[in-house]
Amino acid sequence: MLLTFLLTIENLLPLEVALTFGFALFALSWLYPRRILSVPQVERRRSTLLWVGVVGPLLVVVAATVASALAASTWDWSGYDGWWRRPLPLLVAAVVVAAAGFTLGRSPQPKPTDRAVAPQRSWSAFAPQRLLVVAAACAAVIVIVAGWQVSIAVSAPADGPFFGQVPHYTTLPIYMSFNGFGYVPGAGWPNHAATFLVLGIAAAMLVVTLRADANRALPVRSAAPTATVDRKAAARLLTLILLAGLVATLGAVLMHVGTSGLSTVGLDEEWVSENVSITKLSITGGYRAIAEPLNLTGYALQGAGVALALRIAADTLRSRRRIARTAATDTAGMLR
Repeated sequence: MLLTFLLTIENLLPLEVALTFGFALFALSWLYPRRILSVPQVERRRSTLLWVGVVGPLLVVVAATVASALAASTWDWSGYDGWWRRPLPLLVAAVVVAAAGFTLGRSPQPKPTDRAVAPQRSWSAFAPQRLLVVAAACAAVIVIVAGWQVSIAVSAPADGPFFGQVPHYTTLPIYMSFNGFGYVPGAGWPNHAATFLVLGIAAAMLVVTLRADANRALPVRSAAPTATVDRKAAARLLTLILLAGLVATLGAVLMHVGTSGLSTVGLDEEWVSENVSITKLSITGGYRAIAEPLNLTGYALQGAGVALALRIAADTLRSRRRIARTAATDTAGMLR
């Protein structure tokens, strides 16, 4: 049944679309049936984070799907058309985190005389450390790969020669040398500057939101263990949403860089008939040896980001049902 489902998805959607691998990996994720998150127990926080945990990840899925579908179906006329598409999932995730922080900050606060005294906490006090390490590693890979692509970019003369998908000529440094034979588009700061910017915005939004939530005032009568559990649950949810967008963006960056490095040009053709020729010499790009692994890894990571977002939404709904069942059981017990 699972294999049939995966084959159906593959037939409906091209492999370049994030939702294709995303659905497949989402289905495989149920081999680990336990929920990867929980929803806070405090009522006013729970209602907010239930919405965030369902709608937020689905917005990330939509962003990754639309961006990848456009990349697969449209021609890159400028050589840097995809500058906004690759960081789009991460940008959406950052906006979701910021909106969640703003909404949580507007929840009723205890009066100054009713507030418990608490130390000033770090932004990561309640955050899941392992997820932060994974997020930092993903961000580091994006910076390294995109920085490398910026460093190898050059401006090209108007007469080229150009290989690959040749865009309208521009003096911007979007080209990389094709082993000294010409130029291939797809590199440079016009392609990656927005990714760097969104990466910084996302990091800032997460830090600001988690710091504000970690230091939100508690009533004197509140139970400290319950408050700690609730804040850890909120921090985990927000970190997971941002991580989903980050992984999807990392996948898009690796796919783009890998595709740019896969260019191959055939030289010295020998015509064996009027319509058939044999290429006697092929020239590849400077990093052809790692271009295909980068491209395939990008497919997998882009799908993994979508799968994680889908799993966040599903597990948020599962957590809501569990809370509803618990409340119903407690009510029934009180009526007996």
